[in-house]
Amino acid sequence: MNSESSNTFRTPLFLVRTLCAFLVILVLFPDVSIAESGTTPLSTRRIASGVARPVLVAAPEGDFERLFIVQQAGIIRIYDMASATLLTTPFLNINSIVGGGNSGADERGLLGLAFHPDYMNNGFFYLYYTNNSSDTVVARFSVSATNPNVANGSPDQILFTQNQPFTNHNGGMIAFGPNDGYLYIGLGDGGSANDPQGNSQNPNTRLGKMLRLDVDGGTPYAIPSDNPFVGPGAPLDEIWATGLRNPWRFSFDRDNGDLYIADVGQFNWEEISIQPFSSVGGENYGWRCMEGNSCTGLSGCACNSAALTDPVQVYSHGSGCSITGGNVYRGCAMPDMHGIYFYSDWCTSTIWSFIWNGSSVTEFTNRSAELNPPGSQSISGVTGFGEDAYGEVYICDWNGGEIFKIVPANIDSVDTNGNFIVDSCECAIGNTADCNNNGEPDACDIAAGIEIDCDGDSIPDSCQTPAIDCDGNGIEDSCDIEAGASDCDSDGIPDSCQLATNDCDGNGVHDICDINSGTLVDCDFDNLPDSCEVINGTGDDCNSNTLLDNCEIDLGIADDCNSNGAIDQCEVDSGSTPDCNNNGNPDSCDIANGSELDTDGNGVPDACESITFRRGDPNEDGAINIADAVRILGFLFNGEGTPSCLDATDVNDDGSLDISDGVALLTYLFGTANLPAPGETCGPDPTSDGLDCSSYPNCP
Repeated sequence: MNSESSNTFRTPLFLVRTLCAFLVILVLFPDVSIAESGTTPLSTRRIASGVARPVLVAAPEGDFERLFIVQQAGIIRIYDMASATLLTTPFLNINSIVGGGNSGADERGLLGLAFHPDYMNNGFFYLYYTNNSSDTVVARFSVSATNPNVANGSPDQILFTQNQPFTNHNGGMIAFGPNDGYLYIGLGDGGSANDPQGNSQNPNTRLGKMLRLDVDGGTPYAIPSDNPFVGPGAPLDEIWATGLRNPWRFSFDRDNGDLYIADVGQFNWEEISIQPFSSVGGENYGWRCMEGNSCTGLSGCACNSAALTDPVQVYSHGSGCSITGGNVYRGCAMPDMHGIYFYSDWCTSTIWSFIWNGSSVTEFTNRSAELNPPGSQSISGVTGFGEDAYGEVYICDWNGGEIFKIVPANIDSVDTNGNFIVDSCECAIGNTADCNNNGEPDACDIAAGIEIDCDGDSIPDSCQTPAIDCDGNGIEDSCDIEAGASDCDSDGIPDSCQLATNDCDGNGVHDICDINSGTLVDCDFDNLPDSCEVINGTGDDCNSNTLLDNCEIDLGIADDCNSNGAIDQCEVDSGSTPDCNNNGNPDSCDIANGSELDTDGNGVPDACESITFRRGDPNEDGAINIADAVRILGFLFNGEGTPSCLDATDVNDDGSLDISDGVALLTYLFGTANLPAPGETCGPDPTSDGLDCSSYPNCP
């Protein structure tokens, strides 16, 4: 058994909330006599789509910017109300630990979400889900310490796990009481049909009950000292009320704390019970011996007993088959609709409303046609409702994966920024500035056109010194540009402030503007006029035709055969590269494209060079003697290295190197034979014989 705790420490928090709510009403609705007349025509607007199987929406107290959408498969998404956008990254995804929730016939899944009353400080929120064993888990989670739009993926604390004998009738709603700050939890009877285990009237099980826990008073929770069954023995101390079948959505009237419980019926009747804020708990709502106001003939309690609490509203299965409880409207947008409770039916998607005056239902209304969305949209399969921090009410469309907001029919005329929040409500939340002290929030002044906010920072221009004002005219540069000042390079700075460094030709026009208008050419697209690049030495125009050399090369107008970034003709003309055959192309290019040979690989076309040598001087010492004959014989028969000038070694000029060359040289030295040209005198080889002379150092 958990330890008990007192709720006396919660009284100041309740008083603060009540006082704040009263002050907001006085500010927004000074003529309270119009309240609860219920005359505002209604409509709906779709605020989110693509959220598969939504079952609930909720918001932390005081968070006027976000709405949290609960998806049955274990995902929670955030809708940014200010910008009217659905955030891409989920707030939480616990699909891996959630069982069920994947079809319309499956009542399991992530079913409930409740933010701790002090969530804005402690970051705690509570979930009700079925685990992979099909048992109910109620656990505490927390928001990330570094990102308010992402929660930690694992529970901080499990409050309890409840065995579920069947897969249906899971209940699933959890909510903190606005008056006491305790956590209320609604569990179904365990499932099947007709509560075969008698759980709803069994005081020893949580099933079929409304629980009330103090999550701040103990670990994992404490029992509030004023719970109706505190004490030894049954019923369980956690129990606040009994006799529920499947409470599919309960909610508190945030204004007074009345508890509205919608309980799904068996075969005949759907019902709504209301527990007044003054209740001390202990109510028995009659299941399984009663369904609605009718006796079932089943055991467990006495039908129509004075000990049972009757529902305040019922409807038969001729009007639907499964009730979905909603909320009492206490929003900002339509103060005359305060006190109206909205609810629906899963099977028919009919939406009704009524007002509870404390003793009876009044102003019962079928709202389906009025709340049908505009255009081709529709609401089908209502699985839940919910409220944002303003108190506005939303509808979960399970079949379409959509969320709709109940709005005044004239929303388009009272919502200038298109986020489906009435402008006066955004202004009244009290967290906006009033820099001009006119009694109206700055956002409203801007929206109404009273103030200008040209830089879009939500601060009237008249209230701020320009952060960037290059021309010193007291106006933000971005506003000057918006008003027509030239910014041809789109850098957010007026061109007039950049002429000192961006007007190379001194014509008073930004270089980019000259280029964009075609006045100046920028062939290399570097945002600098070509003529200026030539003048300042950062670009070349070797042929003085007003085009940069690199552009002529890129466009194919001029050649750069060696890819060194210089035009070939200019290199030849300047003498910086050889053109031995005077054909206008660098020798290296002639060789590369094959138009000239360079058999010795020295970079000079063969046609442009003539190697001279002495025939019969293979040792290249400049003299022809017996040593040369020895060099020939050593090369041919003793493995000595190849002479560098084979023409000099070919003494008889027969185009081959063999013993006959040695014989010819000896005959010349000691006989009467002559040497073939060029002989002993340096000269070129007159014979094309396939032999070459790559070098001959001793010829002049």
